[in-house]
Amino acid sequence: MESRRERKLANVLTLIVCGVLAGVVLAAVAFPFVGASGWTAKSAADSFRDLPTDIRIPPLPSTSTLLASDGKTILAQFFDENRKIVEFDDVAPVMRQAIVAAEDIRFYEHNGVDGRGIVRALVRNQTAGELAQGASTLTQQYVRSVLKYSASNPAELRAATEDTAARKLREIRYAVALEKQLSKNQILANYLNITYFGNGGFGINTASALYFSKAPSQLTLAEAALIAGLAQNPTQYNPVGKDEAGTRPALARRTYVLRQMVKMRYITQAEADAANKTPIGLRPKENVQSCEYSKASFGFFCGWFLDWWQANPTFGKSTTERLTALRRGGYRIVSSIDVKMQGAAQKQVDRALSSHSRFATGVVMVQPGTGRVQAMSINRKYGVTKNPGARTYPYTENPLLSGSTISPGYQAGSTFKMFTMLAALQQGIPLSHTLYAPRQFVSQYVGGCRTGRYYCPKNADGRMTGVHTLSSGFGESANTYFVQLQQEVTVKAAVEAAQAAGVVFRGSKDQKNIKWARSSNQAWGSFTLGTAQVTPLDMATAYATVAARGKYCKPTPVRSITDRSGRSMLLSNTSCKQAFSPAVADAANDAARCPVGDGSQSGISCTHPGGGPTAASVGGAIDRPVAGKTGTTDDNNAGWFVGYTPNLAAASFIANPDKYFDTVPDSHLPVQIVRNTFSNVLRMLPAKQFVPAPRRLSWGTMLLVPDVKGETPDGAIYRLRAAGFNVSINYEAEDSDQPAGRVAGTDPPGGSYASKRSSIRINVSNGKKSKRDPRVDEICTKDPKLPLCKIKPGEPGFPAAPNQP
Repeated sequence: MESRRERKLANVLTLIVCGVLAGVVLAAVAFPFVGASGWTAKSAADSFRDLPTDIRIPPLPSTSTLLASDGKTILAQFFDENRKIVEFDDVAPVMRQAIVAAEDIRFYEHNGVDGRGIVRALVRNQTAGELAQGASTLTQQYVRSVLKYSASNPAELRAATEDTAARKLREIRYAVALEKQLSKNQILANYLNITYFGNGGFGINTASALYFSKAPSQLTLAEAALIAGLAQNPTQYNPVGKDEAGTRPALARRTYVLRQMVKMRYITQAEADAANKTPIGLRPKENVQSCEYSKASFGFFCGWFLDWWQANPTFGKSTTERLTALRRGGYRIVSSIDVKMQGAAQKQVDRALSSHSRFATGVVMVQPGTGRVQAMSINRKYGVTKNPGARTYPYTENPLLSGSTISPGYQAGSTFKMFTMLAALQQGIPLSHTLYAPRQFVSQYVGGCRTGRYYCPKNADGRMTGVHTLSSGFGESANTYFVQLQQEVTVKAAVEAAQAAGVVFRGSKDQKNIKWARSSNQAWGSFTLGTAQVTPLDMATAYATVAARGKYCKPTPVRSITDRSGRSMLLSNTSCKQAFSPAVADAANDAARCPVGDGSQSGISCTHPGGGPTAASVGGAIDRPVAGKTGTTDDNNAGWFVGYTPNLAAASFIANPDKYFDTVPDSHLPVQIVRNTFSNVLRMLPAKQFVPAPRRLSWGTMLLVPDVKGETPDGAIYRLRAAGFNVSINYEAEDSDQPAGRVAGTDPPGGSYASKRSSIRINVSNGKKSKRDPRVDEICTKDPKLPLCKIKPGEPGFPAAPNQP
């Protein structure tokens, strides 16, 4: 009488015969207890024929790589599964042979299902009384992995992974069909790319790197056999981080693979013996990703790139979708960052200030005309490592260079005068526009000061007092000139110019001030002096707009992006537009050469008598046309410098990110950083000239200033306005030989020339004659250009004769 075990075996063998007669092989026989399920040979065969044959092969989750602009230097990687797809020919032949020997020695003989293997597995399983050996071919294993990756819901995933006859039948059906669609080499390449080899390595390319720090094309016989052995049980055989005893399972498995390779005549016994004697030789590579592990000083750039990606609708409908696409899409992203420029910038930043300083300093460099960010350096370390003493530095992930609503930036000081100048030029006010800049000016803006309820800024230096043009006011950074100019053009226009240039106002207080300025001409008088919070990226972008002759390009961290198939996702920066006319930008560039001591192309003086540029060392160190502007806030809470040439713009700052009202140790540090960085990096770029400003925006229409000395103020106002000028009155009467209440003189004086719409300042006499010290007269006769000789009666520092007021 037949035993129960013999009946099971007979039932399974019947399934095999039916399957073969039907032209297929049923892998259900690999299950030791199929007979108990009640299936018949006929029902199994019928069900098999009804199964679908078209298998959807989804794109595999692949690693995206962020590269420097050279297309070679890896900055960071992003992945859910660390995998990079490789072609068949990119895998060493010995590796291809090893995986076949380890997993399916009849791979090149069967049609997707190995009948012999099934019988062999069946006998062993029945003998053992349990599932002791599987019969899945390499093709079936590949199909199983594809079905797992194709699953779109938990039910489909269970169906793809559970140990059932139905799953086996489906795998067999797909495997047979797949062998008709793909070549053996294609299937093998796909298998090598989809398989998990342990230690976080998905696919042969990553496995080769993680275990031996090399490409799969460079693997030796011993290395290939070790990796191939991992496929069966990557957790059990993973040798990384193990002691000698812990690596024995991996070495034993390697020996098995080598023995199989000898059996298949891929290698000789002598070669196998030599490989077996080879030490395991691991050179493991860290399986790390994202910006915390980005290369060297590129962390903050990488963090900004990640923000940019997640905000870009090109890569998905939501930030979650976009991040998933990055981690699974296998993108090759060539960034805008220039390795040499970044290195030069970081060197200067590190030299300027330690990462353990509470003050942050850094620099961002942008290419005019493209918006490509070419360097982004700071004296901080990017990451979430815990800082000592509950400090916020040196490690941080806050976007200190690019900004956010949480980290909106730092007050930029007088660098904002650029935007008031742009607004003025847009309104036709030329660089020769004349205003008298007193030591202190009481403005029309709301804002308390000791003299009353109005905002009343001062110049940083008394030597700035006097008549300025737009060029000299910018060159010397005369606060009282620019607050008056802002009154002429309106804060609203200056804000709009800043936004058009690329400044982003993130601070809630700044946004409130913008709304206020739109409806009131008394709002935000300090705007032109840079009390808004901005980032180095904002300012480098804004000045790059001016450098590019008014062409604004939204800052971008990338040069190109290609997907896994090589299709271009991004060819150029499409967010470029003409923010200002080239003529306006050319005029602004002409004035911006003044602060660095480079000299105006238009011939307008960059300083008024007795004044000087604020960053002359920059022009002295750079051997090509250069422009820029310094910026310092009240009480030296922040220092800035934005420098640029026609093909590179750089913005540097120093501030305490955690305490905005902390006095910085050296507000001139940003000047040094940009100057020294430019000295190194500009040699990589061709020298370019700024385009000269048109006369209408440099000199404008020059008019003769009427001589109104001795006239009544009302009469003088009438004459000056009739001549085409604006008028202001100095109500602090000065010593003069004119009768009290009459006009003592004007600034600029009668008989000189000034551009149309310039403001002529009327000085009223107090009736007191004031004479200069005769000794000074003698000196001034010999050299009338001396600053002392230009001080007028009533002005501070006038060298009055003895016994004179």
